[in-house]
Amino acid sequence: MKHYLLEGKHLVPFAELQNLLPEHHAYLQAGYDSGHFLFSGPQAPPDGGILVARAKNREELDALLASEPFVREGKMVFTRVTEFDAAQFQPSLSSWFSGLAE
Repeated sequence: MKHYLLEGKHLVPFAELQNLLPEHHAYLQAGYDSGHFLFSGPQAPPDGGILVARAKNREELDALLASEPFVREGKMVFTRVTEFDAAQFQPSLSSWFSGLAE
C-alpha cells in the first residue's frame, strides 16, 4: 500500500457546502470502514481540508477521490497529493501503515 497526504481547497465558501455535509461524512466513513483513510479534518479556517489515505497506487486513489461529494460537485479540488513513506509512527498505527488493517 502507498500512503498519501492530501490537501483539499474549497472553491466556494464553506457555508455553500452545508447541503453536501451528510454525504461528505458518509463518504469519509466508508473510507475509514474500508481501511483507506487514517484521518481527516477541516483546515482552520475551513477553506479546505486534510486527509491521510492509502491505496494500492495513485490510480486507485484517484478513483476513490473522484466520488468525494465536494469534488464530484466541483466545489473542492485536491491541490496537493503527496505520497510518503511512514518512517516512524505511534505503535498503535502499526497495522494501518503495514497494510494489515484492510
